Amino acid sequence: MKELIKEKFVNQKHKWIWFYIDSHILNEITNTLTSAIANKQITSKNSIKLINCFKFHEKVFIKFIKTVGRKNFNCLCQIIDENNNKVEINLKPIDVINASILSGTPKSLKLYKCGKKDKNNWTKPDDGFVDPVEYPPVDEELTELGYQLYKEWQLEIQNSGMSEEAYKRKMFGEYTKFTRV
Repeated sequence: MKELIKEKFVNQKHKWIWFYIDSHILNEITNTLTSAIANKQITSKNSIKLINCFKFHEKVFIKFIKTVGRKNFNCLCQIIDENNNKVEINLKPIDVINASILSGTPKSLKLYKCGKKDKNNWTKPDDGFVDPVEYPPVDEELTELGYQLYKEWQLEIQNSGMSEEAYKRKMFGEYTKFTRV
């Protein structure tokens, strides 16, 4: 088991692992955080914020520290919040082996940022572009980047001097059929 864990973290600078939110690890972490709050290792506010970040990103991320024991073999890990408060947790080796490796640290991946997901809260700019499709409105259906790409595509068709169908046939071939849904 120790060899499998060593092989898992070969050439890894940071030993951050993550689990899906619906795994049993979240229950173990909440129990550990509850006891850590009682022992004054972490504040309840930081703990709640960390759990909310887990739920927002739909993954639980913890740092693997080392393997502990010979007969009663466990893996020592740390739950680290945004303020660098550390709470130790023991996991089974099979859980660590089955975990996915995080590609960086949570701070570098901005996993501690758990604000509300941005809805489509932009408005169509007044740039003189007239959309040939009237329903549904562009600002309700597209994001800002999607609008820019759609606008560039429509302007490319207009600047070609061809009809929309003729331009698509020229670009994609004769047998390609496009329909709007």
